[in-house]
Amino acid sequence: MDDEGKVIVKSIGKAMQFWRKLEGLDQKEFSDKIGTSRSYVAKLENGHVGVSLGRIAEIADALGVSPYTLMHGMPDNDELDILLDLYADRELEITKSEMETLFCQRFINGSVPAEYFEHILCIERGGSYRCANGKKKK
Repeated sequence: MDDEGKVIVKSIGKAMQFWRKLEGLDQKEFSDKIGTSRSYVAKLENGHVGVSLGRIAEIADALGVSPYTLMHGMPDNDELDILLDLYADRELEITKSEMETLFCQRFINGSVPAEYFEHILCIERGGSYRCANGKKKK
């Protein structure tokens, strides 16, 4: 595998780890869920082994996200901090589905500020919704 392939495999693995942790599963619990060993999950998450598209689909299903989300890999650190802050904000009550939408947005437009993610959240909620700034929008 060339260097670019290794970067992609590692990014997919980190995305798997992110969503696994968001689900509150440790590696052993997750490995049981997908019918493999904990050490294999660790190797996947660290990018030490490749993963087929079929296996990505199985893993995504077990995590309750789309394969598309896993294949996009991880956002950069600044974007990840923004996303985690939004998700942790109990007043916003961001659902997993909304988090997945926000998680994938960064690849469409590159690195974006918090306000962009807040705007996407508002659009995602449609109609009368609560935006990230805490104000009710119509």
